[in-house]
Amino acid sequence: MTPRHVFLATLTMLVVALCASAKDKKRDWQTGKVLDSDRTSRYVGNVGNASATATTYGGTAEASGTSSSTAVYRVHQVYAIELGDRIYIAREVLRWRWSKPANLTVNAPIRVAIEKNKLYILDEDGKEHEATIQKKILKPPEEKKP
Repeated sequence: MTPRHVFLATLTMLVVALCASAKDKKRDWQTGKVLDSDRTSRYVGNVGNASATATTYGGTAEASGTSSSTAVYRVHQVYAIELGDRIYIAREVLRWRWSKPANLTVNAPIRVAIEKNKLYILDEDGKEHEATIQKKILKPPEEKKP
């Protein structure tokens, strides 16, 4: 076998493996209910930069400098979603300040999937969002009215 054939055989096996793992990503979607959604931001520090210049004229030195800093925040969207006998509080990290959270309507049905400590949300636009489960609340049984 030539090196080219070995390369093509390896590439083919890699593509087949990737396709097989992509099929494993099918989620077990269930219907839940959006109870609430809220955006939070937390200050995590400043990022800054500084610059300086110096010039000498004969025996005299002249210097100047500038600096600036920018506040950095972590932005999250927090969801409360009812699914079966539990209420899940989950937090989606919005990586960029222009990132959009899931497009949801409160008190409306929503498609969700749970895998370990992750809650996947299929929003009204058909986009999938990943949130980390922060809390699980067991709903109390409903009391029967006489």
